[in-house]
Amino acid sequence: MNKIIIIYGPTAIGKSDIAVELAKKINAEIISADSMQIYKEIDIGSAKITKEEMQGIRHHLIDFKDVFDTYSVYDFVNDCNKKIDEIQKRNKNIIIVGGTGLYIKALTENYNYGKVNKNEELRKQLNNLEPCELVNILKSYNKEVKQDDLNNKQRLIRYIEIAKSGTIQTKKDFDNRFMLFGLYQDREKLYNKINKRVDLMVENGLLNEAQNLLKKVNPNNQCLKAIGYKELLPYFNGEKDLISCLDILKKRTRNYAKRQLTFFNQFKNIIKINVETKQQAVMDILKNIEEENE
Repeated sequence: MNKIIIIYGPTAIGKSDIAVELAKKINAEIISADSMQIYKEIDIGSAKITKEEMQGIRHHLIDFKDVFDTYSVYDFVNDCNKKIDEIQKRNKNIIIVGGTGLYIKALTENYNYGKVNKNEELRKQLNNLEPCELVNILKSYNKEVKQDDLNNKQRLIRYIEIAKSGTIQTKKDFDNRFMLFGLYQDREKLYNKINKRVDLMVENGLLNEAQNLLKKVNPNNQCLKAIGYKELLPYFNGEKDLISCLDILKKRTRNYAKRQLTFFNQFKNIIKINVETKQQAVMDILKNIEEENE
């Protein structure tokens, strides 16, 4: 099989399970495209796949960064391409799976970030500024800022880093190395799964994990930008009861899933797969792969 398979979809839809089942059928290894599962210690809140759930399938780009580390889209594209090369040398097929849409978009559309290296001194200076100040700096370089980036300090700092280098970000058409599948299902069914998963996370120890992380790491740190931790801070501070915080967590997770589904429209060449069951989704993906290979 020549194509690299990508499985994208909203949180809680079952991407990891589907990827593992598919990997067993096509002799593949899996590369994660999840911006939070890269971090050690962020397990329950990120719904990180367990060793048991991997079922012997080799996974990459999971659990390899410290919680104090920063990690960019540029870093992901570089690391992912290195893993692709490594896996192909082992004559294995590749499945990339995750819900971080920008990672997948940058990878599949060959975003060129100018190969601008990190400037730690500049980052230290910029990190003391508020997002609105960073936006103004970018505007001084005649750079437009998307609505979704207005409060994302890490991304704004990276854009400034690139702008100061004088290198222009460019992108090409969809990279034909990839075959991209987008998972979706009935919204009510998906939202019910999200609500149940939050309850299960609490049963599995989310409160202890979140409390330990929030004691160790500033809530504004990159690793805690994920939904699932800062929503519990008012409970730990005695400002709100647990039920209220969990309701907020469920709502924000549902809203995040909605944004992930909306992101579908930004992808070129996406093949949409309706997830009625895991088995049916795997069969539908296999059918498309077989048709592509004919």
